[in-house]
Amino acid sequence: MSKVVKYSFVLSVLLGFSVLANAQDSESFLDFYRQRSQEFKDWRSKANSEFTDYLAAAWKEFLVQRGKEDPVGPVPDEPVYYDPQEAASLSAMPGLPFPGFACVPVSCIPVPAVSASYSGENEVEVDFFGIKGSIPFADNMRIPRIQATEQDASSAWKVLSESDFMPTVEALQAMAKEHSMSDWALYTMVKKMTDAVYIEEYVNEKVMTQMFLLSQMQYKARVGSSGGQLILLLPFTAPIYQVSYITDDSEDFYIYSYSRLNSQDPLYTFSDDFSAADRKLDLVIDRQLVVDVSDYQLKSMPSWAQYVGEDVSVSLNIPCIRFTLDYPQSDLLTYHRSDVDSRLREDIFTSVKYKILKDGMDVRQAVAFVLNLVQRGFEYKTDYEMFGRAKPLFVEESFFYGANNCKDRVLVFAWMVKDLLGLDAVMFSYKGHVSCGVALPEDVKGDSFTYEGVRYVMCDPTYIGAPIGATMPKYRGVEPHIVKL
Repeated sequence: MSKVVKYSFVLSVLLGFSVLANAQDSESFLDFYRQRSQEFKDWRSKANSEFTDYLAAAWKEFLVQRGKEDPVGPVPDEPVYYDPQEAASLSAMPGLPFPGFACVPVSCIPVPAVSASYSGENEVEVDFFGIKGSIPFADNMRIPRIQATEQDASSAWKVLSESDFMPTVEALQAMAKEHSMSDWALYTMVKKMTDAVYIEEYVNEKVMTQMFLLSQMQYKARVGSSGGQLILLLPFTAPIYQVSYITDDSEDFYIYSYSRLNSQDPLYTFSDDFSAADRKLDLVIDRQLVVDVSDYQLKSMPSWAQYVGEDVSVSLNIPCIRFTLDYPQSDLLTYHRSDVDSRLREDIFTSVKYKILKDGMDVRQAVAFVLNLVQRGFEYKTDYEMFGRAKPLFVEESFFYGANNCKDRVLVFAWMVKDLLGLDAVMFSYKGHVSCGVALPEDVKGDSFTYEGVRYVMCDPTYIGAPIGATMPKYRGVEPHIVKL
């Protein structure tokens, strides 16, 4: 993506929008516009002034807690294969007969690429995984060197709040809106921008600027002091795993620092958020990054083609793949609720739906076909084999890498069952494994569980070759934790 987009000031004041729409003429429109704009500026100025005073008060000590663990935990190193002889002991519908298959090797993992540069000309040039833009950054926003104290944090907030910061806020919001950036993408861009403005040693100044900009965009954010350095504290709408945190009044704030915290050092921070900030960062991606057509790559899926009966190629949003490589680890619902790229959806659903219609499959045959397709269409690999760490995959990543495990297959299978076939699905969660349940007609036999009055039949995308209704031997007789998808 070679073109650099200049993001200018975009007014975000929406107060009284309905009144504006009914203005009788342009003069009354402008009068109301000016009045509301000034009222909003006055309110923001007062809120910033009050918060400056608040930051100067003594901060409280908080206990730093170790990062939360994924309740599912590590998955098996090897996949489990269904033994056809077991079919006699099960009243499940037989699986569709598929021949052997060969998986596509795992693709080369793309290197993350997000950068920013600052020449001192009141602008920061950003390159967000190929999405380029220019963000204003007034010279009077630069904070003089500060220490990790309450008084210095207060002084820094005063400098920022009296600066020309609104063009920066509006440009960030405009860029995020145009390219459909998630909350995490917006935070990443803010961090990279401040990293460019300040030299490496100016950690406290970076953290204060990040907190200030996020707060002005109505996100809750705090700074804390530990080991003589300021750290950023962020709350999320879902749990974050493997990241240390503090808890204040039952709300978790996750620690994002530039250096490892010493467990012996206390952490101090305040308890009241900036009055205009009432949003937590949401890791759900409502809509995938909007990029140019040239940023897509076409990938052939021969392991799918042999079952669908025709060539299958999928369009992959490469900036999206690169961005999600280092996405924070959260619960599986975060990934399930995230949007799937529309081009990938069209490519997969067109091929699979054509096969289902061409063969005249009924609902259970269609589910069995999709189940076997997901079982056999990906190579099985653990997170540690692929990345050296725990990392659930978004749907797009499963197709890009061509390999995944039970957590990822449940997301792919549930997505197809719900969006393509229009059936309700749940996740059956065990220690060390997850599988899926699908709401099927009562005459479909097999293992099942009832949740909120609905019977869900076992469909395990990682139990290779298993039919509908078959549970892995290790989990037979075990009551799963059921999560509605």
